[in-house]
Amino acid sequence: MPHRPSYEEASDCPPGMARVSADGQVERLDHAGPDLRGRPLLARAATALLRSGRDAVTFVAIEPGTGSPAAESGEVWSHVCMTVTRETGDVVVTAAQVRPPYGLTPRELDVLTLLAGGLTNTAVARYLGTSPRTVSKQVESVLAKLGQATRSGVAAFAVDHGLLRLPVPGPCPELTALAVGAVDRLMREPGPLPRFATAGVAPRRSPTPYEIGLLLPLVGASSQDGEQMRRGAELAVEELNARGGVAGRPLRTYVSAVDSLDADSAAAGLAELAARQVPAIVGGYLLTDERASYELAADYGAPYLNIGTSDLQAEWVRDEPGRFGRIFQTGPTRGNYGKGFARFLRGMRLRRRSVGFVETTMPDTQTFSEETVRLVERAGLSIDFLIRMEPPYDDWSRVLRTIREHAPGSVMVTHHLPEQAAAFQRAFAEEPAPTLVYMVYTPAVPQYLELAGQAAEGVVWATVTGRYGDSRGRAFAERFARRYGTAPGRSAASVAYDQINLLALAWSAHGRPHDFGRVARNLRTMVYRGVNGAYDLDRGGQTSAAFPDEIPDPSLGQAHLVFQIQDGRHRVIAPTPYAESTFRLPPWMRAG
Repeated sequence: MPHRPSYEEASDCPPGMARVSADGQVERLDHAGPDLRGRPLLARAATALLRSGRDAVTFVAIEPGTGSPAAESGEVWSHVCMTVTRETGDVVVTAAQVRPPYGLTPRELDVLTLLAGGLTNTAVARYLGTSPRTVSKQVESVLAKLGQATRSGVAAFAVDHGLLRLPVPGPCPELTALAVGAVDRLMREPGPLPRFATAGVAPRRSPTPYEIGLLLPLVGASSQDGEQMRRGAELAVEELNARGGVAGRPLRTYVSAVDSLDADSAAAGLAELAARQVPAIVGGYLLTDERASYELAADYGAPYLNIGTSDLQAEWVRDEPGRFGRIFQTGPTRGNYGKGFARFLRGMRLRRRSVGFVETTMPDTQTFSEETVRLVERAGLSIDFLIRMEPPYDDWSRVLRTIREHAPGSVMVTHHLPEQAAAFQRAFAEEPAPTLVYMVYTPAVPQYLELAGQAAEGVVWATVTGRYGDSRGRAFAERFARRYGTAPGRSAASVAYDQINLLALAWSAHGRPHDFGRVARNLRTMVYRGVNGAYDLDRGGQTSAAFPDEIPDPSLGQAHLVFQIQDGRHRVIAPTPYAESTFRLPPWMRAG
């Protein structure tokens, strides 16, 4: 399988952004990145784009440079996106330093660019001053590196991914049908270089922001989790705007508050965002009729990124890509919870080699399946009981009675509402069984620990998408705390933050957020390393992959994190690469 370049392959230097006007003035937009005013190639290409009548061009530039993490042999490679802003009549330029994509050499990039124009090996050799035989070998290398079987396939791939070099090797009139060729032709015409903006230049009219619709569970039992998502998303937008926004335009959010347990509320929220014609929807989880919500999102057509863990949604996307191909779950599916539970217990020395399961009738809480049974039994454990709680999901008497009667080695509790999950733990602690309590996701919501208090000490819990304890995770937590005066939870705030950055990266690839189909393709083809791990959505169900149960490479998945509450704090205890502590026997089990 060919290597796909990811955001991690960019240099440590953030993208540079500039605005180039029709009269040749270059204005820097992003003071965090490199100053594009010192890049005459890019400035000249931008003015040529304005004259070409094209809306956008994406290409690779190779320029002299040293001292950059992206530099090889004294050269700096940049992936460049230029978009014409019709409201202001100028061009927004974004340039990110990258390592050579797919391991291409400069000469192979030249060959690829000419192939995209439909040139034969003989014609390519003429432009490059080499032999057709040499070109033939280079074509074979390019096909292999990009994982394509035909010349037409590799040409389409190059155009779709912006892997064409500018200036074009040549000049090559055969490429003028492509945006890169049209821009190249105009760049070669004589004329003055663009001028740089000075302090005396009058400010331009601020461009209209791109609006991201937030569909968040801010009403009802999941409201605190919804607030975590809102803050994470808004922090990402603030940081992106400080760096110049996307394609020279700022971002803003519009929040539609819904109740995750109310199907009518979710439908009304989606209708509200569609009526505003937002170019994308970023959302939390819905604990109600999933299919109806996804049908509404599909009808609107904008990319919809949510943090649900629905195996059903992944199945619908896989089976009906034409209908649901713009809907993405940015975390792994809930089926991984059973896998992670069995894996964690495999190495544990439990007093009894048995387990119990407590779920509700809400589909989003159900992890018990035939596969879970098989994995648990393979780990040498027997199953004592399965309880499915009925609405309103607040009567723990039967659950507590059953746990105390069977005293299994561990019990998996998947109740999704923090207030009720905390109520269970407080009641359990009053008369505990010698049973390890293993919960799913809910303790990630700060409200859980606030309500459970000391009774939660020793509780083990897991999430398929959670904030890592590495330098990136710690930096995010510090910025969040400075902004809001309180620490974030271990999942929702950071995943919402990642969703916004993931979306912005997909938009910046071509600068046209309302091109829903192209944005969806970008989301499928890129890999982004966020606070909660790696997002690689190019899978059948358009979900992230769980490490280590679904994918052995942590750079292409999100770790299935297992936490334990120790000394009043959430500490990662598994998997090993991300562990912050080791498992401790809970106090109620030590007493026995």
